[in-house]
Amino acid sequence: MPEYLFAANRHWPALIDAALMPAMFDDSTHELWHCQTADGSFILKVCESDRLMSSATWQVMQSLFDFSLADELGSTQQVRHLINQHGLLAIPDVIDAAAPSGEAPGFILSRFADGESLNAEVLSMSMVEDFARHIAKLHQQAKADWGLLTVADKSAQQWPEQLIKTFLRFSSQLKIGEPWLYRVMSDIEQITPSWFCPVMLDNRWDQYLHSSGRLTTLVDIDAFVMAPPELELVLLEYQLSEAQAACFAQVYQQYQPMPELSAVRSSYRLLLFLMNALGETDLDKWMRSATKW
Repeated sequence: MPEYLFAANRHWPALIDAALMPAMFDDSTHELWHCQTADGSFILKVCESDRLMSSATWQVMQSLFDFSLADELGSTQQVRHLINQHGLLAIPDVIDAAAPSGEAPGFILSRFADGESLNAEVLSMSMVEDFARHIAKLHQQAKADWGLLTVADKSAQQWPEQLIKTFLRFSSQLKIGEPWLYRVMSDIEQITPSWFCPVMLDNRWDQYLHSSGRLTTLVDIDAFVMAPPELELVLLEYQLSEAQAACFAQVYQQYQPMPELSAVRSSYRLLLFLMNALGETDLDKWMRSATKW
């Protein structure tokens, strides 16, 4: 595949060698190739479009945000510009990106970024502080409408309606009923977000690199949308210890007040469960666990 794409895109640097990188998850929707070229190292992400239909994450995003991962690949450079402009972490340069066509799959070609992959075991308080600054800066980019990051065209009044449609569709597929669905459906009608901002719906530590004790780079920007900031904060509750959450909140509040999550926590937790956000399959455990701000 890399040989074909490099040959078809003659403005790319000459390919010397390409190695397929191991998939990090069973439901990964991209092949990742580490490519050595005449102009240095690159990462080529090739979208396996036939796997999108079986991905809970992308199917829920399609339902709620009208977000098609395959189609949005062509907007990667624009998304990178927006996140790079407002966030505080480096993002690898995107050399080229395209949605699937009749001749080729969708792809993203970006420069290889130096650094170590992040995980919960090596996450230090200094890195939590860096992470909090980055998230807070993005959350400061408040908009009145939500939807795609590049074209946010849905009003706040549409948010609960679209949530209800999404819950009904995917909870039926997963056979989720009372008590959680009933409780959440009652709550959703009261949710009308006051503002929206760039939110990364697959925000996990493996999307970041670190070096010399600091968080340095965000390497994956596929799942950014304009959404309520509370949605991302609920996701992060699952990934921070109590001490880390306290540190995050302290830094975050240097930029803006911490949103109140109590009224939306159950609804957004169930939405993230439907998305298979962190791989948990026990609904009761998912809904009852996690640090709270």
